[in-house]
Amino acid sequence: MIFLLLLLPVLLLLGCQSKLIYYPRGYDEGYRQTLASHSGIPLPYETSQGRQVAHYIPARNGDPSPKNIWVCFGGNGTLALDWLFYMEAWDPSFAYLLADYPGYGDCKGMPSPQRIRESSKAAIETLTTHLKLTPEEMQPRLRVLGHSIGCAAGLMAADDFHIQKIFLISPFTTLTEMGKRVIGWPLCYVNMHRFDNRKHLAHVVNRGAKVVIFHGTADPVIPVEMSRDLASAHPGKVILQEKEGWDHNEILQGLVREIGVTMKGL
Repeated sequence: MIFLLLLLPVLLLLGCQSKLIYYPRGYDEGYRQTLASHSGIPLPYETSQGRQVAHYIPARNGDPSPKNIWVCFGGNGTLALDWLFYMEAWDPSFAYLLADYPGYGDCKGMPSPQRIRESSKAAIETLTTHLKLTPEEMQPRLRVLGHSIGCAAGLMAADDFHIQKIFLISPFTTLTEMGKRVIGWPLCYVNMHRFDNRKHLAHVVNRGAKVVIFHGTADPVIPVEMSRDLASAHPGKVILQEKEGWDHNEILQGLVREIGVTMKGL
């Protein structure tokens, strides 16, 4: 009986942890109108999860072959097209690839670290084909912008494509360490979605990537100490800017212009 009582929370976590991590939703007509106003281009492609759709946002300055393409990854409760609401404050020479996770937006399937990584790789390859570039021509144009769990998605993409300019906002260290804060030890090790920002950050830094992190000191979701841990592992190579008083989500809207300036400076 005692064994069953101990096993019950493990079984519950195994059965429902995806619902605790991901909050997928679809697009309504308002999003599609906003996409059209930015001249956005849907990019459909296939993965093991079925049909996926990313979106390409051309540079506002009209450059058909932009030199700065930001691949943007949002938090677990946001959609890729939410980035559209910040772009007017950013450099008009920037173009964007907005990648939804499986199950989000117009994408089929269920998210997991492996599936997100697969989808991100396919999205970048699809955009490369759309722009009529070779992988060698595309690689130096790519930059990564991630927020929250999107930092994990972005670091995996940066690792896969050797992306050299990376901007992370409110990252965690590992999802298992986040789980330890929320549900404690040893249940945190039941986690099957093992995003590991420590590992992928080390990979990209060792290849010479330039990395900037913003993290609010009042973040109640992911503590700023996690960004301190990430940055301290790579002194002089990862630049952490702690933003006094900003929380997990408001940092995006509140510092949108400063974010844009930092993107331009990378």
